[in-house]
Amino acid sequence: MAAVRQEELDIETVRVTHGFRERADTPSVPGNEPLLHDLIGTPAFQRLKGIHFLGAIDYRLIPNPNGQQGATRYSRYEHSIGVMRLAHLYATSTEIQPDRRRLICAAALLHDVGHPPLSHSIEPVFKEKLGIDHHRATKDIIRGRVPLGREVLSALRRHAVDVEELISVVSGESSCFDGFFCGPINFDTIEGILRSCTYLHPTALNPDTVTRAATRRESRKDRNIVDEFWKYKEAVYKNIINSEEGILSDSVCQYFLRRNPEHIHLDCYYGTETGLFRRLPGLRELLTCRTFRREVELILDAAVLFRSRHYYIDEDGEFFARQDEARYRHERRDRALAVASTSSLKAAEAASGLQGALFDEDTV
Repeated sequence: MAAVRQEELDIETVRVTHGFRERADTPSVPGNEPLLHDLIGTPAFQRLKGIHFLGAIDYRLIPNPNGQQGATRYSRYEHSIGVMRLAHLYATSTEIQPDRRRLICAAALLHDVGHPPLSHSIEPVFKEKLGIDHHRATKDIIRGRVPLGREVLSALRRHAVDVEELISVVSGESSCFDGFFCGPINFDTIEGILRSCTYLHPTALNPDTVTRAATRRESRKDRNIVDEFWKYKEAVYKNIINSEEGILSDSVCQYFLRRNPEHIHLDCYYGTETGLFRRLPGLRELLTCRTFRREVELILDAAVLFRSRHYYIDEDGEFFARQDEARYRHERRDRALAVASTSSLKAAEAASGLQGALFDEDTV
């Protein structure tokens, strides 16, 4: 990833205060809001501690975590806490009413509550076989339609939160809050991309800095900060998500689950990675082994289909007029990665499936 031009951007350096290295079991809640405390304490949200942020890629990037900088795996729990903090930062910066602040923070907190074990790595199989993905699962949990979500619904009702309005915000169906839940520059992407950058090396961009700049939009400095963030997103997809290791780690997870169809059920979907690895013996060992590529060649004898993504800035989109859909663009291309030396791109038809996207806006 290219170094950030600090003298040109004059931006803040990364700070630990955002929570990239905060203990997962002791989150600080902005404003000590009771609703957020109650939601964090539900089994549905606590489950996210057992689901890694990048799914299978986390095991390849950090095969032996020890909690030190550069050797830490992050969870969807930690990411969701971080997204909530960005939503609170926006809410306080724009001075919105307390009830709206509670809504936006609750939506940010619950946006990933429906992820399965290994996140996007294994989700395509559940969607193919059961018709469920994290979008549907999140709605079912918030509405209390599955046992895991009953305490979530109870907490929302106890604090008089409009459940259907909350779902419309979480799903991006509502365009309120300046597009921070439905546009390309959103809380989820800001937090997730800059968290992913820490797997490569410390980033000079702080999520708080990007959120403030995207909220203010008053100067060229604000525009430069958000533009630079979009370049970071391109780097994360190029070097992590669409990397060879990223593609293959997702593919072997899908292969293992398809090979064990008796485990493709909702109990598995709403479980954790510890439970999934018990059901799929050998998968965790494969993801963390030093001979990963050689072992994968023995398993996947055909090319692997994946969807590459390229992120770029279109100067015709006006930053200060919030024309983000026009300015912050991306394009997709279906490609194939040959695995074994005997494989060819013609074998792509036998591939196990497309690689999942890291962020929701990339799935449309």
